[in-house]
Parts: sequence; structure tokens; C-alpha cells
Amino acid sequence: MYIHYTMPLGFTPEDFTAAGSVKASRILHAFQDIAKAHASSAGLGFDELIAKNLIWVVTKYRFRVLGKLVPGTGCTLLSYPRRTGSLIYDRDFHILSPEGGEMVTGASQWCIVNALTRHVEQTDLDFAGTYNPEPAMPEGIDRIRPRELTLVKRHTVTSADLDENDHTNNCRYADMALDVLGIESVRELTMNFATETRLGDEIELYTGPGGIAAGKHNGNLVFSARAE
Repeated sequence: MYIHYTMPLGFTPEDFTAAGSVKASRILHAFQDIAKAHASSAGLGFDELIAKNLIWVVTKYRFRVLGKLVPGTGCTLLSYPRRTGSLIYDRDFHILSPEGGEMVTGASQWCIVNALTRHVEQTDLDFAGTYNPEPAMPEGIDRIRPRELTLVKRHTVTSADLDENDHTNNCRYADMALDVLGIESVRELTMNFATETRLGDEIELYTGPGGIAAGKHNGNLVFSARAE
């Protein structure tokens, strides 16, 4: 049997935009939560890794909305890892309706980083069991190359933006990207993460052709995103 992990998932009115679509950051938070829960259940969670000065870091996300989510609906969140190498861990996601229909499909790439040096570590850490070889999104996660960028606004990182590692939560970058793009209802979102930011850092937010947004700090790319 493949390594699968499920969690119940509900949506409140606060999870939706004024246009009635679920917020992209809410979807990414759900992905983040189940990835953490699954890792913890396998003895590969934050506490176990930080004891070895290691942390999980997500480098890419992509999701596609296939059905209309509404407040109060009880869904099931399904996730499973697909390890592709000793440095990269692929993880896929499915949000399923009460009837089992697929409402959202998603994919991600993760790595394990040394918490002190911030360098990617090659480890023998692994999930026990058989990996699902079938990707949720066979086309993969594109590498976004921002070009012809126009500065739109700046955002200073606050304590509300931070995750348990005291870096800006990647889900917050989705909010920033869609804000500068002026998009409320997103059908598909791809995000690449390049550099971490911390409390008090100023992020310059840009837009580019083709529905692309990007964030930079001190001239270094922090994230790039493409929304449809």
C-alpha cells in the first residue's frame, strides 16, 4: 500500500475572498499543515529534525482548483510523498469533496536544510513504506523566470507573517503576489521560493507580463509566482 495520509478539512467564511473563491493562502496553509502532520507522525517532524539542526523547507508549490469550494463543507485532505532523490522530496495533495470528487489538486517540492548554515543537506531520512509513483500534476512545477518587472509596492515583514522558524511563512507570499496582481479568484497558482526573509525585512513587490509577481529583498529574489 502506498504511503498516504489524510486529514479532515473544513472551510469558514473567513477562508474566502469577497468574490466567493477560497483564498490561495488557505489552500497552501492546508498543504503545509498536512505535510507537517504527516512528517511528525513518521518521526520526521519539526522537533525531531531541529534536534539535529535540520528543518524542512518547501521550494515550490503548484495547485489547480477543479471544483467550487464553499464555507461549511467538510472535505478530506489527502497527501503523500514521492521522493525523487536524496536532496528533493516531492509531495502531492488532493482536496476531496464529501462525495470523493477532486476539488483541488496540488504538488510541491521540499528539501532538508541545515538550520545553522542554511545549506541543503543530503540525508538518509525517509518515510517508511511504498511511494506513490503517479504524480498528481504530471506536467510538474514550472521554474518561473521573472522579467520586465515593475515595482508596485513594498511590504515590511511583521510578526504575523512569521512561521515556527521565525521566517516569513511561504503562504504569506501567496497573499502578497495576488494582492499586487489584483487577483481575487485564482484557478491555478505556481510559486517558487528562493530566499528567506525575517522580521523587519522590506520586500519589494513586482509584477511582470503573463500574470507573474515577484518579491525581492536587497536586490535578491525572494519568491516568484504565476497566477491564472
